[in-house]
Amino acid sequence: MKKRCILIVTTLVLSVAMLGAVIVNPQSVMVANATSLQNCIPFGITVTGVGSISVKPDVATISLSVETESKSIEVAQTENSEIAQRLVEVLKGQGISESDITTSWFNIFPLHDYNFGRRVLGYRVSNQLNVRVRDISAVGKVIDLATKAGANIVSGIQFGLEDNSPAYNEALTRAVYSAKQKATLLSKAAGLGELEIVAIKETYFNHFGFARYDAFVCSTTIMHNDIKVSATVEVVFAPTNR
Repeated sequence: MKKRCILIVTTLVLSVAMLGAVIVNPQSVMVANATSLQNCIPFGITVTGVGSISVKPDVATISLSVETESKSIEVAQTENSEIAQRLVEVLKGQGISESDITTSWFNIFPLHDYNFGRRVLGYRVSNQLNVRVRDISAVGKVIDLATKAGANIVSGIQFGLEDNSPAYNEALTRAVYSAKQKATLLSKAAGLGELEIVAIKETYFNHFGFARYDAFVCSTTIMHNDIKVSATVEVVFAPTNR
């Protein structure tokens, strides 16, 4: 029975760019001890597999801001606080938990008149809330009620998944399958025969979605795309008959 050993590869000699793969020939690899090449893997194939899956989002995050201005910083702050509190109560009235309402930005900014040596004309107070909506169908209604309550800036809507694990696991499985397909093709072209996986590494993950919205006099209509979840793996294969 042939002995197996592990080599640390420091030089890759042939890349197949179209397939995102590398065929490694140990005879041209520099190692600390040349005799360690004996009875080791004659060829190794390293490929990158990518898998993705599209799923419908089940949660949305809306950025709502309240901006107030006044010559007096106290007046601007008090007015902003009153509107923000009213906004929070309206959101909670829609079944949104207080834990799903967070302050992401608060700023007090002086308003200058640069024509008169940076003279302060007043102050602008900005308070931004990130609101997590777990009922996707209610996103438009939440925006309408928020603007009526005093939110004067809606800066973005992000759709996502409460738990992306099932979708990511499926994407990861597809990535491994993609790597196997590439390795099989390379092995056939190189005449290496059957392959087995000797190493695998998870290298990349992402998920993203998009929102489209149109403002109408009566209501806000929100349209969303599916969430795309992707995974990437790097897999090392070796012939089973080595």
